[in-house]
Amino acid sequence: MDEEEIKKIKEQKKKEMQEGHTVQEQQEEMEKKLEQKKKQALRKVMTKDARERLNRVRLADEAVAQQLETYLVQISQSGQVREKIDEEKLKKILKSIKDETEQDWNIKRR
Repeated sequence: MDEEEIKKIKEQKKKEMQEGHTVQEQQEEMEKKLEQKKKQALRKVMTKDARERLNRVRLADEAVAQQLETYLVQISQSGQVREKIDEEKLKKILKSIKDETEQDWNIKRR
């Protein structure tokens, strides 16, 4: 290999690395936009107290908060929300999510 071939290979690797960063940056930008849209949709359908409760749920259990956000965005997009969701309605929704995901343990002794 002569120096010219090595330069070409280096330049090609440099371009590949730059393209890799741009793809990663585009993905991060898309994720940020989706997160902003989700927050905006949640602001439209929830009262201030309900948003505060959602933030407290997020501190306690991130997975439940994600599941709740997904559910709220889905019902808002499908037009099932006629009035804003207050804290009491949010509690009921949380309870129904908990009931769906909760496992029932039944231990029998012999």
